[in-house]
Amino acid sequence: MGLPTFQGLEIAKSGMMTYNTAMQTAAHNLANVGTRGYSRQVVKTNAHTTAISSIKVMGSGVYVQDVERQRTEYYDTKYARMNTSYNRYATHAYYLNEVQRKLYAADETTGGITNAFDVFCSQLTALPNDAGEQARRKQITTYGITFTSFIQETASYLQDLQSEANTEIKSCVEQINAIAEKIASVTKQINMIEAYGGSANDLRDQRTVLIDDLSELCDVSVLEEKPQEGVGTNRFYVYVDGATLVDGFEYTPLIVTESENKKNINDINGLYEVRWSDGTPFHPYSETLGGKLQALFEVRDGNNGAVLSGNATGKLEANDEGNLTFSMNNATVNDVNLLNIPATDGELTIGNVTYGYDHFDVTVEDDGSFTYTFTLKMKGTPQQAVSLNNAINAKKTVTVGKQVEYKGVPYYMAQINEFVRTYAQEFNDLHKEGYDVYGNHGIDFFNAQVPLTGDNYIFTKKDANGHYSSFSSVAEREPNGSYTGSYYYMTAVNICVTKDLQWDENLFACNEACLPGQSENKNILKLSGLKDDSKMFLHGAPDSFLQSFTADISVDCQKAFTLRDSQKNIRDAVDLQRQSVSGADEDEETENVLVFQRMIFNQYKVLSVMNEVIDKLINGTAV
Repeated sequence: MGLPTFQGLEIAKSGMMTYNTAMQTAAHNLANVGTRGYSRQVVKTNAHTTAISSIKVMGSGVYVQDVERQRTEYYDTKYARMNTSYNRYATHAYYLNEVQRKLYAADETTGGITNAFDVFCSQLTALPNDAGEQARRKQITTYGITFTSFIQETASYLQDLQSEANTEIKSCVEQINAIAEKIASVTKQINMIEAYGGSANDLRDQRTVLIDDLSELCDVSVLEEKPQEGVGTNRFYVYVDGATLVDGFEYTPLIVTESENKKNINDINGLYEVRWSDGTPFHPYSETLGGKLQALFEVRDGNNGAVLSGNATGKLEANDEGNLTFSMNNATVNDVNLLNIPATDGELTIGNVTYGYDHFDVTVEDDGSFTYTFTLKMKGTPQQAVSLNNAINAKKTVTVGKQVEYKGVPYYMAQINEFVRTYAQEFNDLHKEGYDVYGNHGIDFFNAQVPLTGDNYIFTKKDANGHYSSFSSVAEREPNGSYTGSYYYMTAVNICVTKDLQWDENLFACNEACLPGQSENKNILKLSGLKDDSKMFLHGAPDSFLQSFTADISVDCQKAFTLRDSQKNIRDAVDLQRQSVSGADEDEETENVLVFQRMIFNQYKVLSVMNEVIDKLINGTAV
């Protein structure tokens, strides 16, 4: 039993159709050589067979089995991880470089806190020679103003960086939501095409590109599940830090809101908080969040893990306004110079519950330890107070702010706060021991501006035990119009030279003894010697503190650059490996077009021969 008479024509036809598809696919590859994320497509063919009998099978042509997308999931996953890591370190490098530009002095002529401090101290050293001249007193006051203005300018610059990172957080979240929406939409199109046996290779490439874009912002993982028993369509999932961002045709957006509370004393207003719309907890400081988003949270909120903590104690009470108050002892911070929690509108956590506080008060005990009393924003209703009261009775740990293990803007701000508070206290104490031109004791040389009013503070002195007195986080105005309180009120943002000294340079206390109208300059020698006081800081003298501080910035910045460059090299190497599998080569695809063109011509020849045979068979032998 032979093949049907016209089977030869069918074989030629199948060849023409198959190689025409192959040529078009090669042309499609060639057209997309420069298309980002495009995967080379290959036509998989198979031989047609016809059963002649139960033991004999004859060939009957060729057919297109599938148009396959040349892609390796292993390289896609590896690239996404490296891209996430690279963008995290690239973001670190950018912001740390901006911090370094402002704080680090490469030489004596460039800016930097170190140079500004050195210039101020050099004027103190020169002053004793002619301290009696009013012009020299004016000069040292002016340099003091320049020094404090530089500190304020630096703090303002750091706050601008924090604001920039805060804005970028919102932008990143919006991009994540937009990409998630596109992924869900493309997934729907893919399933609609493939449900009817079609090939959605180009749409799958688009989805892969979207995953690549998403991996810049955060760590992302994907999962595609085939339908059970082959019935239905594939289910595609996208996860961000363990939470589901995309589930098939639906996505869960992230929501950005402005926080009412701050985490650090010099934080800007309106820091953004991020949460999942379905109530799933979002962890901004998770090590697995990854990408640009994690880096932005670290830069904005990083305090190198330094937070105030202690044990809840005392009794839960309500104040005159009905707000709940409670105390905390065994505190980790018992020094105003190191205290950087917000004066108002802060937040604290007891157990797993976070509360906002309105303000706090500090009681300095006989041993110098601090007992903090927080006035919460919540009212003292029984329902609201139950969990808090239980936590206090259990003496659970209280944590004020968030522990973020990274040296971000809050960390550098805290370092500057520690420097200005410590140096200002020592300088002011010595200055007040001396006498001015009028024969009066000196006043505070360095001061801070009261918010809103712009007035200066009157800082309290240490007691006989060397401890400062108790204070409230918000200074209240005395009946005489002055503001008295702790050096906690002084920060890098508001440090200044006392207004009275700015108006009258004769108040500068150069003398050690009361000598009206005369200058013996002994007190100024003590003031100039503070620069070399090795006991002032843990790192030694003020110069050593600043040098260590700025060197720390330089090391961190260089580390970020090194990590960024190394991750970029690894990412690019992975991308080259990925392109070796999925990339379309111009020369190779051009050759394929020509090869498949010749294959089609061969089918034309078969068709021509078969046409002659049939013509001879029918027309030449017909009776």
